[in-house]
Amino acid sequence: MTREDATAAAISARRRIFRRPWRLTIIPALLLLTAAFAACEQPDTSFQTSPSVRAFLGTTTGSVVLNSLETPPAPKDPPKKWAFELALANFAALDNGTPALRMVLQVTAQPGAGMELWLTRDADNHTIARWSGGSTSIYEGAVCFQLTTADKTEALPLTPGKYSVTVDFLDPSTGLVVSRKSQVTSFTPHSTLPPPGPNSTLFSVAYACPRGN
Repeated sequence: MTREDATAAAISARRRIFRRPWRLTIIPALLLLTAAFAACEQPDTSFQTSPSVRAFLGTTTGSVVLNSLETPPAPKDPPKKWAFELALANFAALDNGTPALRMVLQVTAQPGAGMELWLTRDADNHTIARWSGGSTSIYEGAVCFQLTTADKTEALPLTPGKYSVTVDFLDPSTGLVVSRKSQVTSFTPHSTLPPPGPNSTLFSVAYACPRGN
C-alpha cells in the first residue's frame, strides 16, 4: 500500500467514526449524567438511629410513659463542668414523612446521668409522653434526634394548642443535675388515628436528623 493509499484509508476510517448514529454517543452520556446526579442525592435517613445520641447516652432506645400523671421538674441551671441548652424543639417529620418531634441539644456533660424528655400540653401542663434512658458520657457538642409521634396505625393524642418540651438529667446519687424547658415550635400535627397501644414503640427510638441539620 502506498503512502497515499494509507492516508486515504485513515481519512475514511475517521469519517466512519464521526458518522456513528447520534444515539451511540448521546445515550452513554445521558447514562453517565444520571449516575452522577444519583450519586449527589442525599440518602433517606428515615429510621436510622441518631449517631449523636448513641455517642452521648450509649443507646438510642429509651423507656416511654404515655399520658403520665407526673409532671416535669422545674428549670434548673447546670452545675460546674456542665452546660446545657435546648437549641431546637419542633414538630417535624422523618425523611419519609413520618411525623416526629425533632430536638437539638447543645451539651457539655459529665458521665453517669440519665436523660429524661417530657412532652407536655401547655393548657393544663399534662404530660403526653415521657422518654427516659441512657447514661451520659463526657460530651461536648450538639445532639440531634427525632422521636416519632405517629405511624401508620397509631398516634400520640395531640390536640390543637401549644406544647412544650422539658429535658433534664438525673444523677442516680444526687438527683436532678440540670433541667431546661422550651416551647415546641411549628404547627401541632393532627391525626385521627387511635392512641398508642401497650406494645407500641412510638416515641421510644431516637432517630437521626435529616442531613444538614
